[in-house]
Amino acid sequence: MKKYLLLSVFFFLGSLLCMVLPAQARVPYSYLNIGGLTPDQQINSAYYVYGRPTANLAVRNCGDFYINEVTYNSELMVYYVNGGWNENGRIRAIVCSEDNIATNMGVKVGMTKDTVWQVYGDPDKRFRETDGSTWCYLSSSTDHPNMPMYFFFDDKDVIDTIVVGDIGYYY
Repeated sequence: MKKYLLLSVFFFLGSLLCMVLPAQARVPYSYLNIGGLTPDQQINSAYYVYGRPTANLAVRNCGDFYINEVTYNSELMVYYVNGGWNENGRIRAIVCSEDNIATNMGVKVGMTKDTVWQVYGDPDKRFRETDGSTWCYLSSSTDHPNMPMYFFFDDKDVIDTIVVGDIGYYY
């Protein structure tokens, strides 16, 4: 009887901890990279890797600074801060729909949801959309807490777009 009571207490505590402490994937900040670019690098890094952009636009006036978009053939967009205190030229987000540009873990547009899961594990967040789904992985870094990496999947669970960085602020 004592053994069953002790076993039931362990099961109760285990289930309580599972409810209170949700598991999160939390990836290292070094994983938040696509095509050699990482948030917080300077925009000159994009120029060095990809050359002259096809477009360089100011997309949002934020008072003391602008958010600019550098586009390479409409498949790779890099958002960076222009102006502002200690932010000038800093990359904030990279959006990639190009199937020949990979994350530093080898994942590319056109690969399946299973591939993403095998490489990165379970996502921190999952979103269901009308024409597919989105998985979000968050950085475990103390310097860049919760910096996201998103994988947008179409209705066939194939990657359509990869976004690295804090994109929500810019749209």
